[in-house]
Amino acid sequence: MPLPSVSSPMSRATLLRLTLLVVILLGSGARALDLAGLPVWHDETFSLLRIFGHPFEALQAALEAAEPISAAELLRFQRPDPALGWAATLRALASHPEHAPLYYLLGRVAGGLASDPVVGLRGLAALFGVLLVPAVFWLTRELGGRGLTPWVAAALVAVSPVQLLYAQEARQYALWLLLVVAASAALLHACRHDRRGDWWGYGALLTLGLYTHLLFVLMLPVHALVVLARGERWRRWLVAVVTAGVLFLPWVAVMAFAPERIDEFTAWMQRPIDGARILAAWRDHLVHTFIDLGPTRLPGWTVALLLMTLLWALWRFVVTAPGVAVRLLLATILVHLGIVLGPDLVLGGSRSLHLRYALPALLALGLILAWSLGRALEAPGPTAHGAALVLLLLLALGLGSQHAILEAETWWTKQFSADNAAIAERINRQTTGVEVLASPSGVSAGELLSLAHQLAPETRLRQLADPAALTPAPERTYYLLTPSESLRAQLAPTHRITPIAPTWQWFVATPETDPTPDSGASR
Repeated sequence: MPLPSVSSPMSRATLLRLTLLVVILLGSGARALDLAGLPVWHDETFSLLRIFGHPFEALQAALEAAEPISAAELLRFQRPDPALGWAATLRALASHPEHAPLYYLLGRVAGGLASDPVVGLRGLAALFGVLLVPAVFWLTRELGGRGLTPWVAAALVAVSPVQLLYAQEARQYALWLLLVVAASAALLHACRHDRRGDWWGYGALLTLGLYTHLLFVLMLPVHALVVLARGERWRRWLVAVVTAGVLFLPWVAVMAFAPERIDEFTAWMQRPIDGARILAAWRDHLVHTFIDLGPTRLPGWTVALLLMTLLWALWRFVVTAPGVAVRLLLATILVHLGIVLGPDLVLGGSRSLHLRYALPALLALGLILAWSLGRALEAPGPTAHGAALVLLLLLALGLGSQHAILEAETWWTKQFSADNAAIAERINRQTTGVEVLASPSGVSAGELLSLAHQLAPETRLRQLADPAALTPAPERTYYLLTPSESLRAQLAPTHRITPIAPTWQWFVATPETDPTPDSGASR
């Protein structure tokens, strides 16, 4: 019997599936590589602080002690302490009720098991990032995707640079996305089979989602739209939602008793940003979902071509996809755009600058693109060839982006901590006569912790509530974090203060007797 030609439809589909499977394995596996590679940034340091139950007041006291603290001593606030049990962790988490606790409670276990707590917490996020890929496959199938479409969706999510970055961050975002996808798939599965066990499973996923991220609540109106459009099963859905809401009441009580703390810790979101910058951030979020090569900016035509492809995919999806898929994915995008990001344009705010708040919307857009490409691949003639070329380019650029991230020393998602690796390298080159000083600010404690992860163990750090208590050593170099005017004045008689570009928060104070200025002061 002659072998079937690879040009036959069945053989071509099988070859595509095998190719996509290899890509899925490569992209998913990348989440477990070099978990300690990128710097530990400000937000991650507070994950470690609270997970292990260290009171913020104890950290402040150590930083503001009469004598500077070494980097090695400071890092005890990033590790388990046998004297601080689960009760201390719960108190620390309750002090920041704006962050739902599930990931951090799981992190207490993962961080305690690993020899390096950072790897433990990032490994936990990586596990959720890996599980996201089969969850996307499941959701696409439940939405009516057959043939190549679920494979394309899983592959695009597997190679997404954004998904890699947040699957390697010691925060709750990978778990949030996993539960958004899994709960949506479970809802569709329960609606289709209407078995009691399926509805209980859906309710359990809702509860876990609420305990993972407060913005998970936005999926409830999305799911309501899906259920009401079907005109059935709404009573069982309502029971599942009410049950999840009742189970979430303990954390609602925590938030109700500390509304002022929520306002305090989220006040930064109200910082006004001009509309042009907001729109540019939205564009960058779209691009980074599929392509992220770091500091290298893509040519304008490449960005335009990607945006045009997304518009084509959106049009094709709305026209050809089943109603349930259109309602679920478009509503997910619109609810996050309208409630989380959209108000920045009207009322002012800076949430739009942070891609993490758009993650569910960006994932939904990726599934829309996957749907359109998957269906186009199964069409006859040049449509399939064009879709194959686009998919090949996206997968190659996605894998290339992931390779760039894994090879990098830092990345833009580390935000204002992104340059701390370079700052630490400069400090470590000066083996003697150097000290790190900080004035109290909203970022100083987290930034000192971030820096300590990369400093030589003996490096001295100190936060000065009262700069008058400092007697500058004329021969010592000081690295200054958010220095106040009074701290600058205290150093001015003996030191020359220079900003360290491109950061906004770091300065270096070199002795006036030094005949040559610091060559790296304005890199």
